[in-house]
Amino acid sequence: MKIEEIVNDSEILYSSDEIKVGIANIADAINEYFGDMKDNVTVLPVMKGAIPFAGCLIPQLSFNTNVDYIHVTRYHQNIGTKDCSWIYKPNNSAIKNKDILVLDDILDEGITLLNIKNEFKSIGARSIVTAVLFDKKINKEKSTRADFVGLEVPNNYVYGFGLDFKDGGRNLPNLYSFNEK
Repeated sequence: MKIEEIVNDSEILYSSDEIKVGIANIADAINEYFGDMKDNVTVLPVMKGAIPFAGCLIPQLSFNTNVDYIHVTRYHQNIGTKDCSWIYKPNNSAIKNKDILVLDDILDEGITLLNIKNEFKSIGARSIVTAVLFDKKINKEKSTRADFVGLEVPNNYVYGFGLDFKDGGRNLPNLYSFNEK
């Protein structure tokens, strides 16, 4: 099925403009949080979904940053698992005794984000702050919460603005909810 057909069976949850307002609100809150930070904050977007989020957010940050990335997933063939696979993370020296800001596209159950936080704690990060663009409302307790949240989404299959639909649609400017039949 082509992405155009998927979009036709979907509804827009948030337009690109609404998403950008959500990102600006996150940026304001993060800038206030880090305030007069003297040291650089290491900003780590989670690949692949956080690329658009990070691309919009990072230029709005008013404090000194070091930007790298992490690639960790718990999805295999579009199915969530309990185990996380680390594909890439910076050297421990980039984490140890550093202030870390993790950027992720969506907080579902919180398993991936908790794994990331635990990994960085074990390396010795000075602080770990998390920001997610979308927080999915699910009917069970999440493993962890994000420190900063842009927009809430219903417990539906959502895609666009970094989130994929079976490996496609990450480049769509809006966030869509797929109408499952």
